Amino acid sequence: GRGISTCATCDAPLYSEKTVAVIGGGNSALDAVLSLGKIAKKIYLIHRKDDFRGDEILVDKVKNLKNVEIIYSAEAKKFEGDAFLKAMTIESLKDKKQRKLDVDGVFLEIGYEVKTDFLKGVVKLDKQNEIIVDERCRTSESGIFAAGDVTISPFKQTVISAGEGAKAALEAH
Repeated sequence: GRGISTCATCDAPLYSEKTVAVIGGGNSALDAVLSLGKIAKKIYLIHRKDDFRGDEILVDKVKNLKNVEIIYSAEAKKFEGDAFLKAMTIESLKDKKQRKLDVDGVFLEIGYEVKTDFLKGVVKLDKQNEIIVDERCRTSESGIFAAGDVTISPFKQTVISAGEGAKAALEAH
């Protein structure tokens, strides 16, 4: 609530007509920029690489937004503010030059890593190591249920995880 967020879906409306930055280069970051594109005055998209890992169709949509400045080969070095974020400093990975950006908010959209290695061979996992569940949170193994961000649910939000947890608990009961 002070300027650094990990959920554009949740917090984008707080930045109407404000300047924000999105850090990342995958689908999470691209989706965040598209959500913010309708709300924010200016968006800096900061990516460590020279090309995006996200889907080409999302990249094209982001590149067509007039209020987006894409900054390639850079990383965040410093966040500044008192009670709320006021600015951030980024550094070029090529020439180490630093640039200060006046921003009201930053969205960290660098993806996530699912920690389910302990379940390999126990239940079925997909290519991203997410637990495959059905609509009742049942896994491939009878009596084992899963819910939340470790599952194939496309929505990685606390409220979704809580709801799925309730479903899994009721199904287990």
